[in-house]
Amino acid sequence: YEGFGSAAHAHLNGRRWWNVRTPERYIELVTAGESPESSSETLDAQTSKREALQLLVRTREGVPIDSFSEADLDEMSELLERHEDRIVLTRAGRLLANEVALRLIDAV
Repeated sequence: YEGFGSAAHAHLNGRRWWNVRTPERYIELVTAGESPESSSETLDAQTSKREALQLLVRTREGVPIDSFSEADLDEMSELLERHEDRIVLTRAGRLLANEVALRLIDAV
């Protein structure tokens, strides 16, 4: 994912970085032709996978259903619904997206 603006975070190829916090400093750096990147970190494969799941579950595309057992899906049936080979959040699930993402991560 890409991040633009002050305090924005971005991720590409296992590397996550974030920009300086204040809009004033961000504008100053960009205007001077300098990078607004404040810091960065390299993510291991497991962390990258977890973060991808956290983001995907919030999209209309959802998450591949084959990543989870029937028992896990049944346990969260009020929060998730099946769409072909994927699962997406229900209306109730959208209100609890963080909790659903954490439960899905634990299930993987």
